[in-house]
Amino acid sequence: MRSKLFSHLCLAGALLLLSESASPADSQLRQEARARRIAYLQRATEGVTLLFNRRHRELNEYVPDKNFYYLTGCSEPGAVLLLIPGKEGPRETLFLARRDPKQERWTGPRMASGRETARRLGMQEVLSLDELPDALAQRAPPKGKVYANLPTGPHREAAEKCCPEPWVRLRRWLPHAEILDSGPELAFLRMKKSEWEIGKIRRAVEITIAGHRNALPAIGPGRFEYEVEAAIEYQFRSRGATRPAFPSIVGSGPNAAVLHYAENNRRMTSGDLVVIDVGAEFDGYSADLTRTYPVSGRFTPRQKEIYNIVLAAQQAALQQVRPGVTFDSIHQAAVETIDSRGRDRQGRRLGRYFIHGTGHHLGLDVHDPVSDRSRPLEPGMVITIEPGIYIPEENLGVRIEDDVLVTRDGYRVLSLELPREVDEIERLMRESLDPAGSPETGGRARDEAAMKTQEVGGS
Repeated sequence: MRSKLFSHLCLAGALLLLSESASPADSQLRQEARARRIAYLQRATEGVTLLFNRRHRELNEYVPDKNFYYLTGCSEPGAVLLLIPGKEGPRETLFLARRDPKQERWTGPRMASGRETARRLGMQEVLSLDELPDALAQRAPPKGKVYANLPTGPHREAAEKCCPEPWVRLRRWLPHAEILDSGPELAFLRMKKSEWEIGKIRRAVEITIAGHRNALPAIGPGRFEYEVEAAIEYQFRSRGATRPAFPSIVGSGPNAAVLHYAENNRRMTSGDLVVIDVGAEFDGYSADLTRTYPVSGRFTPRQKEIYNIVLAAQQAALQQVRPGVTFDSIHQAAVETIDSRGRDRQGRRLGRYFIHGTGHHLGLDVHDPVSDRSRPLEPGMVITIEPGIYIPEENLGVRIEDDVLVTRDGYRVLSLELPREVDEIERLMRESLDPAGSPETGGRARDEAAMKTQEVGGS
């Protein structure tokens, strides 16, 4: 009995030691999060803010709420952040769930409330989640405004039904408060990245480029889309990515014309194009890069025509990127370029086959939130530029997407190392060939006869 008790005490001590010695955020992240909280409270000057660390999205693994993480650098499940503006200085308190040593034997050590955790996170105080109701009763006006990261507007009723717990708790604690959305103010801040954030995005981009390059030997007639996906995601993890930033898209033949195709289970055939839209997540930050490759190694004349139109549209859009410009101007440049070149089989302009926007903001989320779509670009913003043409009746889809940093003088393409020109793409495909040239050994069996006669790949 004594031996068993001793072993339990040793385990509990080891878990506590591990929890206290582990660093949840490096020094720079602590400084970043602290500066963000100050900036946020300079905008949210009334009421209180209550951010719940809810699961970010439905995955097999836990991902923290991105707005909560943005302000804390902490990913502890169930944590809650309370921010209160004040003339004497802001008051910030992080509340953590009570530790359960028995549960930690299954799921690993958790952070503990107290001064040491507050020091490590750069937070004024870290209390137990059990203390949150009393803290709100003392610090929040009973009929005042409460900003929270809970859905509002048309999605609010659905959120209350499917995910009731945060709503129930908030209404129980502050039954007469006016609950408002904290999202717009946080989105305003998140749209512009610090140098530290840009460095994280650069690394995510580098890893994603490596994933694209590692995919090339897996592309070929007779190979499956999921083989390409596996080659990409292996490279992500082997280079330190936390996870894919979004479900990887590997769409060949008719699937290339489906924007968010994610089954990745079709066998590629000679003459197909394959659209690969993937991104790695590194230290919470996302990349998003798309290239279109010829499965047989060379573009057919029609594929090359459409590809070059999309490439010209991207170049026209990039020329618009600079401080003071809006996405509307960027999109217009891309559409006008596509409409001025080429036709479909009925002789119609191709702009009708460009069915999405030309880009979006990039950051902690692959589609980073925006406070105002019409807000002009500013130095430090990171966006994507991604025109595309999708013609289902020709089993033809082309998209080219790059990640772009807005600078004081214009822009910088962060993904410039991933080739875009037709000749470069075909050269990469040749270089990726296994000497044996067979799908079984990682190469691609070329069907030159089919390439001469078939302009668009099969079904």
